[in-house]
Amino acid sequence: MKIALAAVVLVVVLAPTAAGRPDERIAIRPGVGIGPLNLGMTGQDVRRVLGPPRAVVERRVLRGQPYVEFEWDLGDWYVGLLGRPGHRRTVMIGTALFRHRTPEGLGVGTDENRLWRELRGRIHERWCRPSTHWFVRQGRRETVYLPIWQRPPTAMVVGRVQVRAEPALGCNV
Repeated sequence: MKIALAAVVLVVVLAPTAAGRPDERIAIRPGVGIGPLNLGMTGQDVRRVLGPPRAVVERRVLRGQPYVEFEWDLGDWYVGLLGRPGHRRTVMIGTALFRHRTPEGLGVGTDENRLWRELRGRIHERWCRPSTHWFVRQGRRETVYLPIWQRPPTAMVVGRVQVRAEPALGCNV
């Protein structure tokens, strides 16, 4: 009886550590990836990390190759893969989670003024139907901050963050 009780207590104490605490910060690595996901990973690698996707968000042809974007956890994660099945590579990783942050502490929920202040001289704005994108380019890669109106609509905040291998993924450049 004591052994069973000790095992239950041990499982309850260790469970949050194994699964990761909800408040645990996960790094957005501009131009590289988010958390355990990196640009260039295969579709199989992404499935090993996130499991099977919940939905297909988009399918299109990009520079003559098939592009497919998947969603996990009701929109918390988005991953875009380029190439034919079995040969796909990750070219976009997106997040809608507040705990994902850049080294400067920027991420979902960051106010527009702070974003522009922290990334002064590096951030740009581009109109992409139906909205504006804020982005920082690192070579051919981009970290994109997708704004939404804060409620009440007094200011804009970051709604999603994407790390992209190709600027053309989000809109026509």
